[in-house]
Amino acid sequence: MSMVMSVTVEGQDDDQTRCDPKEKFLNSNMYFYGRQICFILALLITSYAALQNAPPKISKSPSPVPFFPKTSLVADFYSGQLSPAFERVSESDVSFVMYYAPWDAESQAIRIHFKIVAQYYHKQVYFAAINCWQPHSECRQQFSRVQQFPVLIVYTQNNKGIQYKGIREAAHMIRFLRYVLHPLERITSPADVTTLMSTYDAVVVGCFNFAGNIGSPGYYSFYTTALKSLERDPYREVGFAVVTSMKMCGQMGFNWSPALRIYVWNETLQYPRLAEFTPDVLVKWIFANARQVCVWVTPPGVKSLTLAPYVEEGPVLILFTPRNPLQDWNYNYNMLREIGLEYYNCDINPWVSNLANHLAGERAVMKKKYAELETGCLLWKEPHRSEPDIPPVHVVGEQWTNGSCRSEWTWRKLCSICERHSAQLHGEAEDNAFVHAKGLNIPTICKKKDTAASDSCITYGPFTESWHECYVCCKHSHSLRFQTTLLTGVGDERSSPALQEAASLERCRRLRRARHIHHPVFPHPAYYRKSPRHFTGLACHTNKTMSLIAMDSLQFHQFAEGLGVDVLARHDKTAVIIFNVAQESSYILDTEFSKGAMLEFISNYTDGILNRSLRSSNILPRGMQNHYPEQDVEGCQRRGVVCVQELNSNSFHHIVMAQNVAVVVFYHSPYCTFCHHISHIYLTVARYFRAVRHLIFTRIDGENNDLPWEFTMHHYPTILFFPAHRKSESHVFPQHHPITVPNLVNFVLANLDPEERSLWGMIGLCAGWGNQQDADSARDCIARVRCESLTAIASTLKQYKSVIMRWHVMKLSSLLDPSQLRLYHTEIHKQLKRSVYRLQHLKEIHLILGSVDRLVEDSSEYIAIQDIYERYQNILTNLNLYEPSEERVHHMRNSVSDAVSARDEL
Repeated sequence: MSMVMSVTVEGQDDDQTRCDPKEKFLNSNMYFYGRQICFILALLITSYAALQNAPPKISKSPSPVPFFPKTSLVADFYSGQLSPAFERVSESDVSFVMYYAPWDAESQAIRIHFKIVAQYYHKQVYFAAINCWQPHSECRQQFSRVQQFPVLIVYTQNNKGIQYKGIREAAHMIRFLRYVLHPLERITSPADVTTLMSTYDAVVVGCFNFAGNIGSPGYYSFYTTALKSLERDPYREVGFAVVTSMKMCGQMGFNWSPALRIYVWNETLQYPRLAEFTPDVLVKWIFANARQVCVWVTPPGVKSLTLAPYVEEGPVLILFTPRNPLQDWNYNYNMLREIGLEYYNCDINPWVSNLANHLAGERAVMKKKYAELETGCLLWKEPHRSEPDIPPVHVVGEQWTNGSCRSEWTWRKLCSICERHSAQLHGEAEDNAFVHAKGLNIPTICKKKDTAASDSCITYGPFTESWHECYVCCKHSHSLRFQTTLLTGVGDERSSPALQEAASLERCRRLRRARHIHHPVFPHPAYYRKSPRHFTGLACHTNKTMSLIAMDSLQFHQFAEGLGVDVLARHDKTAVIIFNVAQESSYILDTEFSKGAMLEFISNYTDGILNRSLRSSNILPRGMQNHYPEQDVEGCQRRGVVCVQELNSNSFHHIVMAQNVAVVVFYHSPYCTFCHHISHIYLTVARYFRAVRHLIFTRIDGENNDLPWEFTMHHYPTILFFPAHRKSESHVFPQHHPITVPNLVNFVLANLDPEERSLWGMIGLCAGWGNQQDADSARDCIARVRCESLTAIASTLKQYKSVIMRWHVMKLSSLLDPSQLRLYHTEIHKQLKRSVYRLQHLKEIHLILGSVDRLVEDSSEYIAIQDIYERYQNILTNLNLYEPSEERVHHMRNSVSDAVSARDEL
């Protein structure tokens, strides 16, 4: 008997009440420990991430070392300290600072040039070099965005820095600093503008009223503009001049002050009176209006679009000539400017004509001026010299002021020499000797005197007067001399005589350094002193108007070499090229450079009678990269090596167009990756056909060799086949077929005649493979050659029958002219003889092949086959039995058809 006890609801509630504290305790412990575990995990993950994101451990940068030697005139702040450098810069009138990185190759290359510039201008310019790469240095922190070194900046008082962006060589930097030190020219007469226009491509003239000691309003802005423009024009193609006299301003047409005007080759532009007169606005206006008839182009040395504006507009004439930055004039560029003025003078502008005539006149006396400067600086030496005793200052009469005796200071110096030789000067015989010596330069006479006199004479600059004039002036000055209380200026470096002497010394220093760059070239006088009438304004009368530019052949000779001229190999390093990028053609002046040759060259191009110049790789420099050297094919054959002959523009026609050989030409480019990829395939096929005597494998660099348009390929690689005696039937390897050894072999065989294919191609392949194939393959090769020979025999017999038939037709035609009949009989007779000789040598070859199982290059059978073919070729050559041309065959067939038609009508 079982008992069942019922459980009430109240009992259940009591049980739950007893269990709740335990569950709550357990739940609270799990929550607590879970939270602690999550916190620990989060802490670990955060610590791991922090360790992973910590800056990498790098080695400490090496300690800086001096970049310039301690004996250098350049202050080297090699630790990157900026504050002490700028303190010295602020104390100097002009400072030239080089920001460099010691590891940078260009900084290392420019170091020697910067030292040379410092030696040249150390008395006037402060030179400093700052290591702006040193980590944590002051310069690095201040100029952290500098990405390229070195950076060259010129600082002047109260002006921002002027960055130098020209060629980084000593001579070019010296020229730049020269224009920083002397940014303005002074104009004292209207004729000075024309003189400046012969030196600069454009001239900016400012008129300012200097009243009192305050200065002129706007002059500082103009001065700053002249300095600021050097950033865009480091070679000073646009000159700046100033007029300080209001009277002279009125003569030049200036009606207010400050006023600004720019003179270009064909017009004069006035700066608006009410426009803002600030350096930034003035620079922008000047370079927007400074149009030039021709211009020096200086690529920066990296990828740029410097040449694009000139080349893309149309044809461009490029004058490659040496440009010496230490000389103010260039004979060849002066001639180019004169020609350009006449070429663009469409409306016969008198100002343009006068400027062209002035350039011609300047060029006529350039050689004389250079010779005088050389003579005056012949014995000059730069080291410090002991000054001669200066005689008392004196006032002289008209003899000193009429221009015959030059400046007073100069002749006072010379008179001191005259006094030293007073014993010789008082005699009548000595006077006659001086008169007899008239015309000789003073340095030449001084050289015959004692050393002291010679040094004193040369010290005071170049002179062209004779000793007789010196004697007369000195004698006259002694008669009028008296003492004065005026300041002598002796010892004052900024006195007028001292500045004149410093200018003379500067010219001689510049001349001496210019000789190390390039001696000036003075071509022979042109046989045209004036241009032909039809040349003036030629640019407006044709649609072939060209731009005129000049490039320094010493710096940018690689551009001339790219156009096919090795300009450095020429004695004057000068070349003239007309380049038309749209027509992909260039024209080179082959005659000696002169004005007449230039005028004729431009006129002939305009008339379209110039022949296109073809670049050839054989005139490129040997050190040029990506250039394949020419191969000696005969030498390679003697060594048993397969060589592919390298062609160029000069040898292409001579080799490829040879009638007695078939030529395979491989067009490639040094920059073509696919060309390098298939080179081994081309060489493999050439090795297979090496036993074929009258089949040549060649290649040509299409990038550096210009060919006539019919032989020019527009993509690489390309393979062309020129068959023997049928050069007009050349074929290109199909582009849709991959270039493989079997495909290339089949391409060569398919373009040979049936006879040539059996004799040249297949026999040559069988002999070329030689012992490299097994017996079955060798027999199969011979069998295929015999099949080809049978096919050639059948074709020759068919051709023989056709010729016989034409022979009978010609005999039956009585309506033909007797002369034509004799001509046709001769041609048919030649074809019959050719067919007979062909059958004969094919039969001999077929019989020889039936007696061998393998052909080898040095086997007697292969040599006999070659002899048979050589004999056959000699017979055809001696008897002139080659097939007639396509035109003659076509004409002969038409005549035969006409004869047959006439016979049928009868």
